[in-house]
Amino acid sequence: MPLTRIEPETAAALIRPAWTRAVITAVFAAFTIFWTDDTMTVARIALAAFFILGATAVWDYAKTEQVPPALTGAMALGAAAWVFSGIAAIFAASTTVLAVIAGAGFLVMGTCELSGALKVRAEFVPSRDHVLLGVVGILTGVGLFLGAGLDPHGILGISGTGVIIMAVLLLISAAGFTHESRSAG
Repeated sequence: MPLTRIEPETAAALIRPAWTRAVITAVFAAFTIFWTDDTMTVARIALAAFFILGATAVWDYAKTEQVPPALTGAMALGAAAWVFSGIAAIFAASTTVLAVIAGAGFLVMGTCELSGALKVRAEFVPSRDHVLLGVVGILTGVGLFLGAGLDPHGILGISGTGVIIMAVLLLISAAGFTHESRSAG
């Protein structure tokens, strides 16, 4: 399989939004690992913050002119789902409701990211990252639906597991953009 490189202009345009999303995701992942006092309030606020901040980073990435329109539309829909999930998470009355809200957010974003990436994979090299992120998002959403009866610690645990994988993928992707943009100059 031949090595396909990202155009330096594309990489340069995507560096900041890619690093922003990677850092937001990594911070939430670290929070879910190291925070031990998981209460319903902490779970609601943490998930709301991740979804809303993550949605702004996804939108910053998707709105660049280097991202093909098919992927932009799909990611915009996913970002909107994350905003709605973030707002709804704040008002979740029970752990089951919170798990369903978070599961729906991950599932919709994952489906949007996967479908958009598959549409543009021939023309947009970074779409490979979005295929993987989409699959992880879908699996995280399904895991949350299956674990809907868990306590706040379990909900953050399932969310965190998926987000840890996403963080690693996003950090590698952002580092790749940085490398590609610098190698041209």
